Amino acid sequence: LAVTSVLAETQQFATVPLLGGSADWGFSSWRAITDQVRGGVSTAALEPCAAGARFTGNLDPSKLSAGFAGMNLDVKVLPVSFSDLDGLKLGVLDADGREYTLLLKMKGGESGSSYQVRFVPQKQTEFEALFEDFAAYRRGRPDASAPSLDKSQIETLAIQIASNFTQTSGPFQLELQSIAGLKSEAVTLV
Repeated sequence: LAVTSVLAETQQFATVPLLGGSADWGFSSWRAITDQVRGGVSTAALEPCAAGARFTGNLDPSKLSAGFAGMNLDVKVLPVSFSDLDGLKLGVLDADGREYTLLLKMKGGESGSSYQVRFVPQKQTEFEALFEDFAAYRRGRPDASAPSLDKSQIETLAIQIASNFTQTSGPFQLELQSIAGLKSEAVTLV
């Protein structure tokens, strides 16, 4: 009787704590970035809640016909370099049904340029995005001329909500248990 085995390699990811869970949220290190930089009136905050962090504020596109509100974090304060990671994983506690954006900015990037992945979080779920899933944007629109995302050059992590040119407005709230990194592990299956 002959036994044939086929080896295959598949991609699996380890979770690396960055914010929340066993890691500190570092609330004092987060900075609000909203359409107020262009004369708008939207607001944003990241505050502690019972099981993690609450991203909250008011999205108001009335002054500019477009609005955005977000919270930025310099990735230097994180316990692991993004160079060592392959993506991000959000533990969502509660969500309001709106579309949110995970946003990354690279060192030396043009003003208004970022790499984004957009998603509609569901209550009590996890959302995962590999860095290769992040698309280049400039001032809210896809940017095909942007260089590829270089994870060794990422300097800012942000969570953001945008009006999508007045389609969305009003109070928003997203509760997160954690933000973790995803690190590739090659697994051999027999």
